[in-house]
Amino acid sequence: MTLALYTYKKGEHMHKHISIWMPLYIGDLQAKFARMTAEQIGAALLLMMDFWKNGAIPHDLATVCSITKLSQHTKAKTLLNTLIALELFEIESEQIHSSFLTSLKSQALQNQQMKSDKAKNAAQARWGKSASNAQASAKQRKVNAQAAPEKSPSITQVMLEPCPSSSSSNFEEKNESFLENSKWI
Repeated sequence: MTLALYTYKKGEHMHKHISIWMPLYIGDLQAKFARMTAEQIGAALLLMMDFWKNGAIPHDLATVCSITKLSQHTKAKTLLNTLIALELFEIESEQIHSSFLTSLKSQALQNQQMKSDKAKNAAQARWGKSASNAQASAKQRKVNAQAAPEKSPSITQVMLEPCPSSSSSNFEEKNESFLENSKWI
C-alpha cells in the first residue's frame, strides 16, 4: 500500500483508523514546549489534535480561537507564531499544515499496515491448517454416523430407560457378606 493512498485533498479527512489516537513523544514535545505557558501548551495540543483528526486548518484567527479555546485573537496569533518558529506548524495557501504531524501520521499508517499484514498472514496460516482439520473431523463424524447408527441409542432412548437402582435386599446381602468377611475386634 502506498503513502499516496493516505494523502488528502483540501477539506478531506485523513485516514479514519489513525484519527482515533495520536502518538505523543514526551521528550520531543517537552523540549518544544519548554518556554511556553500552560495555556499555550494546552492550546497547542488542541490545535495538534484538530489537525491530526481533520487535516489542514483554515488560517483564520477566529477558527484558531475556536479550536484552541483562546479568548483573544492576539493570543492565537502569538501561539501560531510560536508554533511556526518551533516547526510544529507551517502556513501554506491560507491553511495551517504540520509536516511534523503528517510525518508521524505516515509512520503510524505504515505501522498499522505492517501489523495488519502480519495478522492476516498469521490468520491465514492458522485457518489454513484448521480448515483441513475441520474437513477431516467432519468426514470422520460422517463415517462414524454411517458405521453404526443402530448400535448407539439416541439421547431420547437413553433418557427414557429406567435408572438401575440398587434394591435394598441386594444392598443388605452385600453388606452382610462384607461384615462376615471382616474381622471385628
